[in-house]
Amino acid sequence: MPTNRRRFILQTTAGALTGLASSAALATETHLAEDEPIAVALGYKIDATQVDTATYPKRAGAQGAQQFCRNCSLYRDRGNDVGTCSAIPGKLVAGPGWCNAWVPKL
Repeated sequence: MPTNRRRFILQTTAGALTGLASSAALATETHLAEDEPIAVALGYKIDATQVDTATYPKRAGAQGAQQFCRNCSLYRDRGNDVGTCSAIPGKLVAGPGWCNAWVPKL
């Protein structure tokens, strides 16, 4: 009986610590600024309507005008019009934003 109790306490403690570590990682995510190197490299704009379509023709035209972070397959919504992007780890991106890594959802 004591062995099962010890195992339970250890597993419960380990699970709680894992949950705290995950919460801490989420709390440290910051919004991606347009002047950060990764944002500049990908042509990221917080407001997709501000993308220079001469530089990024992918965003031009009627089809391009429908491209936003929020409808990209790399985007995972976090609520309040922000989310994460697998092309830009550790940062939050704007749902109404855009970058050249945009990929349509299937």
